[in-house]
Amino acid sequence: MKIIKSVTMIVVMTLLLSATFGAHELHADTIKEAHPSAKVAVFRFYNYTNSSAAYLETYLPELIVKHLPAGKYLHVLSRSDIDAAMKRHEFTPEKLYASESAFNLARELGADVAVAGRFLLEGKTFILQCKVFQISSGRVFSSDEYRSTIAEDNILDVGAQSSAKAAEWIKHEFLSDVVVQLEAEKISLLRNFFIKVRDSHIGIVFTNKWLFALVIAIGFSLLALVVKIFLEKVIMRLTQKTETAVDDQIVMIARAPLRWIIVAFGLKVALLPLKLSASIYSVLNHMITAMIIILAGYIILRISDILIREWGKKVAGKIDSRINDDLVPLFTKISRIFIIIITALLVLAQFGIEIAPLVASLGIAGFAIGFAIKDTLANIIGGIILTLDRSFAVGDKVSIDGEVGVVMEVGLRNTLIQTYDNEVIVIPNGELMSKKFKNYALPNPEIRVVVDFSVVYGSDIARVQEVVLEAVTTVSEAKTKPAPEVLFVSMGDFSLNFQARFWIPMFGNQLMKKVEATTKIYNALNAAGIGIPFPTHTVYVKND
Repeated sequence: MKIIKSVTMIVVMTLLLSATFGAHELHADTIKEAHPSAKVAVFRFYNYTNSSAAYLETYLPELIVKHLPAGKYLHVLSRSDIDAAMKRHEFTPEKLYASESAFNLARELGADVAVAGRFLLEGKTFILQCKVFQISSGRVFSSDEYRSTIAEDNILDVGAQSSAKAAEWIKHEFLSDVVVQLEAEKISLLRNFFIKVRDSHIGIVFTNKWLFALVIAIGFSLLALVVKIFLEKVIMRLTQKTETAVDDQIVMIARAPLRWIIVAFGLKVALLPLKLSASIYSVLNHMITAMIIILAGYIILRISDILIREWGKKVAGKIDSRINDDLVPLFTKISRIFIIIITALLVLAQFGIEIAPLVASLGIAGFAIGFAIKDTLANIIGGIILTLDRSFAVGDKVSIDGEVGVVMEVGLRNTLIQTYDNEVIVIPNGELMSKKFKNYALPNPEIRVVVDFSVVYGSDIARVQEVVLEAVTTVSEAKTKPAPEVLFVSMGDFSLNFQARFWIPMFGNQLMKKVEATTKIYNALNAAGIGIPFPTHTVYVKND
């Protein structure tokens, strides 16, 4: 059964390839017999409104020449030869566009096809129109008017777009046989085989253009099916052996849209043998191309979602889980908007809509929106930086502007701090970025507890340190390394001032352990008979 399927596919693909290249040979026979090498002359364009953009007289023809396929069966005459002949006969672009002079000059140059054109600049409107002179038949054909709107400093872009449309019309209407012949020559090794297939009994099938187009469409549909099966049966097996699941997800997402892209491309190819009019062909071709762009944009959008999500998981695992919760959805939305806008602009361009003004408008609109929400953007960017910088995390004890509390939430716009009085302080992230704050949880959760106390003058300092140190070591959770210590720090107005210092493993218990240590120190001093001073004043009375 598999062998039968394989043979069937080979036969179908042979028919498809023979149809494509066989038809190319049929179309090209006329040119090959009449002209070993078809020659095209593109004259200077006529500046109809005598505008200041005189450089377009040569710039536009050069753009059209750039879009014409030069090769074995097509030769575009050089600009210097054409200009020399025009100067010799004193032919102006206006005269070549409007009279029989174009035929005479083309015959002298040995051209088979001549192209003349004119351009108009009316305010912000740019118009380009071309004429094609078929020398052998003596007929003249006029193109549509290609109109565009000129924005600031984009006349070259507008001219390039209009020239591309004109070149497409010339290729399709007058040089299609040559273009097909050049494409067929790219696979010259198989060419003779395709000719034999075409000349055989099955080749007669392709003399009907509609049947020929149908065979091409069916062939590409089968090719799309083969690609889909290949992705499912071969590529999926390979991706399943890898450690990551990203490649599996990408293949699963791409297989259906990729199949339809191949089918759509087959429809584009199937339009060629139908020899439709330029206007109908252009509309259908651009519609199919727009569909391909949409499908490609869909694939890119879905793949970007996967890659961003996978990046978020990896970074969150190494840095902070908040990245996966906060930043990944934000980055996903931003990438989606960007991809959708780019896809929409490319689709609009397929239908002749100038995207340069739209891009400029989007830039201005983005600037205006950004200026209007600059504070919000500053807060969002601040939230991203705080998250990536790991300045603090939820549950950390912090001190900001004298306020001490625990971080409740680090959002994209605001950070919430819960004080020990059960109050919530909301600080915008943009403002928090410029503040100096203290994080008790960094570099580790250990923290030192400091208790200030005083004794009366005349007390034995060593005895005080011994008594208090013994009391401090009995505080629960007090660490032995570093060891607790009692320091004699100063002599006050009416007291000797000391500090008891010890470390505990968790910063959150600092207050309670300070209270516990204070109580134990007071009781120990009383039990040892060491006096605890209070403010006193000595008054001397002098008797006169």
